[in-house]
Amino acid sequence: MTETIELIALPLQPGGTVIVKGVPIHMQDDGTVMVPEGTPTLTREQLILDEKDADTATKRIYYALQLMTLDSASAGIYHEKLISLLDDRAEATELQPVLRSLAIISELSRKGEYLAALEVCRHLIQFDDALVREFPAG
Repeated sequence: MTETIELIALPLQPGGTVIVKGVPIHMQDDGTVMVPEGTPTLTREQLILDEKDADTATKRIYYALQLMTLDSASAGIYHEKLISLLDDRAEATELQPVLRSLAIISELSRKGEYLAALEVCRHLIQFDDALVREFPAG
């Protein structure tokens, strides 16, 4: 996924700081990268690395948001699919917290705030998982 994105090297030495999109990034002497608390981030552990792993409706929403985040030049292409996925998920529930979360995700993505939308979606995935554990099918 990230293989198609052109990356550049930052001249960041231990103890140095660089500002990316207004966010100061500081590399400590031990190689730890520090950003201000509350900075929206997306780590490799939070990625769905293979589309087949997006095996629930909410994970498919997450995957679409992830593509929009990682390939912002093509975000418009993914946005229509995202809206369709959000609509499908909304039609499948009457739970107000889920509907509110979907509305927030939609609004954040419309404004281009994909990392914030991903964070809301991660919470929704956790909520879905908890529901399945508490009320298993069958």
